[in-house]
Amino acid sequence: MEIKNVSIFCGAHEGKNPLYAMEARKIAAILSKQGINIVFGGGNVGLMKIISDEALDNGVEVLGISLKSLHELELVNPRLKEVVVADTLLGRKDVFMDRSDAFIVLPGGVGSLDELAEVMASNQLGIINKPIGILNTAGYYDDLISWMKKAVDEGFISHANFDDLIISDSCEDLVKKVINQDRPADEDWTNRLGL
Repeated sequence: MEIKNVSIFCGAHEGKNPLYAMEARKIAAILSKQGINIVFGGGNVGLMKIISDEALDNGVEVLGISLKSLHELELVNPRLKEVVVADTLLGRKDVFMDRSDAFIVLPGGVGSLDELAEVMASNQLGIINKPIGILNTAGYYDDLISWMKKAVDEGFISHANFDDLIISDSCEDLVKKVINQDRPADEDWTNRLGL
């Protein structure tokens, strides 16, 4: 499947380490220079603003998927030509999954973790069949990855579901692997459940 639209899940803050902002700008530039459009949370703050501005500056389409409560506070990037406003977090995640061919998670907070878990579970259950990448900038996700490995060891996450994740600390490497990943056939989703 050709990757035309990539969702980027990331923080509404820039974080304390300046590398987070630098790598967010870099990954948005790499994707957009390959003609890949960006789907994101719509925010005009934090890493969200950085990736959307970088992608817009590089001439690709940027879709913001906002939440009604945030949209009413006018926290959406005013440069966007298209914004979808969802009533609920569940509805918002449905739009992300429908409008994206792949997903990349940058450093972020509870929202980014929620979105990662939703997409992982949807892949695992065969609801979608799309690449998921984690940019592990400065080891930000080391502890989460350790927990996932523990869950695999303890039999709560299947090897197939964990191995489905693309994890890298390099923007170039991550983008290359995400856009070139060979996906399992749709009928093989039961293997990802460990059944």
